[in-house]
Amino acid sequence: MTPRIILLNPVLVSGAMALAIIAAGATPAQAQDASGVFPNLLLLGVHYGAPERLSGSISGVFPYGRSKREIGNGVKKALEIRGRVGTGGYGAAIGPRWLFYGPFGPEAMLTVSRTFASPRRAIGQSTYVGVEAGYQLLARISIGVARQVDGPSARRDTTLTWNVGVQIPYGIWRW
Repeated sequence: MTPRIILLNPVLVSGAMALAIIAAGATPAQAQDASGVFPNLLLLGVHYGAPERLSGSISGVFPYGRSKREIGNGVKKALEIRGRVGTGGYGAAIGPRWLFYGPFGPEAMLTVSRTFASPRRAIGQSTYVGVEAGYQLLARISIGVARQVDGPSARRDTTLTWNVGVQIPYGIWRW
């Protein structure tokens, strides 16, 4: 398979994201500090937004470092990896998350999206690269911008991306 075909196949992209989430969480027990350990999280979500329209997502949240409990707050840093597939396209995102209250808090993500024939406010059959910022309680909201890097048009478009939805912690595990 050529690299272009692999990027265009949503099943392969979704499978690769699931494997990356599982592999990234495989931290040896010796590397984890017993005091202030926050477990890895798996988040399942349903969202509506642009350009994917209605979509489902799976995210892995992998805390690192120590929390700041000694200075009076419980903020913990984490790496989040997200894959999503919707009626208007599919994509992946990676970036930091700050865990204020358990798994909840703000995030900043680098995104790559591939649109299908009928995305919301984007050119169909195109690839976009962008950034987004969001906040997660049980509800999740985010906003960002993305630049078209591949597609049927020679004109390169910049589009506003956003989504609103629910992302629920599915499980907590320690490896």
